[in-house]
Amino acid sequence: MSRIAILGNLGVDLLYQVPHLPAQHEKVQTRDLTVAGGGAPANVAHWLARLGHDVRFHAVTGTDPLSQMAVDFLARAGVDVSGIDRRDDVGPSVASIFTGGTTKAMVCGGPREADAHWRAMAARADFTSARHVHFAPSFHELLFGDGRRADLRQATVSADLNGSVSLPLLRDPDVAFTNRDELARALAGHGTPDLAGLLDKAHAEGARRLIVTDGETGVTCHRDGQRITVAPEPLSPVDRTGGGDAFAAGYLHAMLRGDDDTGALRTGLRLAGAVLAGMGSRPDTDEVTATVDALR
Repeated sequence: MSRIAILGNLGVDLLYQVPHLPAQHEKVQTRDLTVAGGGAPANVAHWLARLGHDVRFHAVTGTDPLSQMAVDFLARAGVDVSGIDRRDDVGPSVASIFTGGTTKAMVCGGPREADAHWRAMAARADFTSARHVHFAPSFHELLFGDGRRADLRQATVSADLNGSVSLPLLRDPDVAFTNRDELARALAGHGTPDLAGLLDKAHAEGARRLIVTDGETGVTCHRDGQRITVAPEPLSPVDRTGGGDAFAAGYLHAMLRGDDDTGALRTGLRLAGAVLAGMGSRPDTDEVTATVDALR
């Protein structure tokens, strides 16, 4: 399996399973409360480690009990957490998620005024031994600001756009992940409705991939002016939290073992389907275990 480095946030998710989202001043009784690890890059790290890869996670977090819980969740999955910088002056990242099948609302809170720590951590990191590097968009400038960092030249690189779209973010990573809703909002916000034109510019220098997930419609890979779309198996999701992160991990797992784009899309959808059938971004169900074992 591959040595993978991942940069991004980690935290704790509080998931409330509710019959519907509350109206103003309405009190809704939760059917179930789940406390789990969270943070999109951390979720990708979790699943890649479960799939057998050697994953090292790089982040900045606090020394408080909630931050320790977030680190422990990753360590128990087999992720190397030695790249996490623990700081007394940094607080925890916590997300409150209200979910019920296809309905979801989220309130996130995380540490502020920690940019200097993140920059120092990224500058210290050495990716020379990594075959693949995955990062959150906030790290783009640190990795590509003066061109591709020297210690990334041997690795493929992917990014979770997380609602950020720009020519550099589509041009510099080898693979970029987003979902249809985030992509539409970002393009509208930039006044750039022509995705095809933007991709023509971004992908002119090589065979880059933009992967767009779209719920029940499926997932599309944009590459070399072509589109490959794969539909998922029918599913009644218990919770949509983390489905995109599981898909990204499954796709990268298949890509790194040499699968073609269609095969990698199918692998991502298979892992995402198992995750969506449980609660939280990292459910530990029999279906998840069986799926991970089958894909390893």
